[in-house]
Amino acid sequence: MNRRFMGAAAALLMVIPQTSCSFTARDLNEVRHDIQIPPTMLFLGDSIPAGYGLDGYSAEDLYKCRSYANILCDRYGKELPEDCKEKMMNYAVSGAESSDLLELVESGKIDSELAESDAVVVSIGGNDLLGIMLGIIGKLGYNAETGTFDTGNIDIFTAASMLTSMGTEADAALDGFEENIVLIADAINARTDGQLYIQTLYDPLEYFDRFSSVTKFSDEKIGRFNDIIEEKSDGRYEVIDVAADFKGRADKLTNIRSFDIHPNAEGHEHIAEDVDAAFRRTGFSYTTEEYGEEYLTGAGYAAIAGGIAAVLAIIIGAIGIAGSKRKKRKQQEKR
Repeated sequence: MNRRFMGAAAALLMVIPQTSCSFTARDLNEVRHDIQIPPTMLFLGDSIPAGYGLDGYSAEDLYKCRSYANILCDRYGKELPEDCKEKMMNYAVSGAESSDLLELVESGKIDSELAESDAVVVSIGGNDLLGIMLGIIGKLGYNAETGTFDTGNIDIFTAASMLTSMGTEADAALDGFEENIVLIADAINARTDGQLYIQTLYDPLEYFDRFSSVTKFSDEKIGRFNDIIEEKSDGRYEVIDVAADFKGRADKLTNIRSFDIHPNAEGHEHIAEDVDAAFRRTGFSYTTEEYGEEYLTGAGYAAIAGGIAAVLAIIIGAIGIAGSKRKKRKQQEKR
C-alpha cells in the first residue's frame, strides 16, 4: 500500500512542473540601443539638398542623384544594425524661399514625416538672397565664358548705384529671412521630437575676387545671413556650418565658374561630411521589442503550491495509514 501512495506522490510531483508550464509568462519589453547616426532622416529646403545640377537630378525624383542626402542614406544603410529600420525622406524644392518652406511646414502636408523623423536637416534662405546678388553680377556685364567683367561699358558711379539699390533689396530680404527662420524652426519643433539642424550658406561669389566691390558686398550680406542663423539657433536647432567648410573653395566645390551657385559633386561630398559630423556630435537611439526571461505567474505559483499541498496530504495520509496498520498488528499480537 505504501508503495502505491508513494508512487502516486511521485507521479504528482512529476506532473507539477509540466502543469506549471501553462502558468508561465515572458514580458515583451522595449530595449533602447544607443547609436551615433539617425535611423530616420528628413531633408527640407531648396535646391541644395534637392541636388540640383548633379548627374541624375530630377525635380520629380530626388533619390537618384548623388546629393548629400542620398550619400548619407547609402552610407547609413550599411552602417545601421539590421534590427534598426533606416529611412530617408527628401522634400526639398528647387527654387524654394524661406516663405515657401514655412508654408509647407504649416500646411500639415508633412506632419507625419516630421513626427517619425529622428533628424530634420534644413537648407533654406539662399534663394531669398543669392538671386539678388547674382543680379549684380549680370548687370555689371559678367561674361561666363571668359570669366571677366565688361567694365569698359559701365562706370564706377553706375556700379555704386547698383550696389546701393541691391543692398537695400538684400537687407529687406535678410529682415524677412530673420523672421521666417524662427517661425520655421518653431513650426518644425512643434511637429517632431527629432533633432533639427539648419545649414549655413556658403559664399559662391567669393570667386569673383577680381571685382572687390562684388566680393565685399557678398561677404557682408551672406555674413549677416549666417549670423542670423547662429543667433536664432539657441534652443531651437543645431547649426551645420557649411559656410566655414566652403570658405576659400567656392571655385572647387560649386559650379560658380559656369555662373551656377550650386554645389558640384565634390561639394555634396563635403556637405555630407559636415552633416554626418553634426549627427555624431548629437547621438541617437532606437528601440526594439524583446522578450524577457520566463517567470511564473500568480496562477503558476498557486498551481505549484496546490500540488505540493496535495503531495503532502498523500504523504501524511500514507503515514497515518501505516501507523494504523502497525497499531492493529500490535493489538492482534497481544491477543
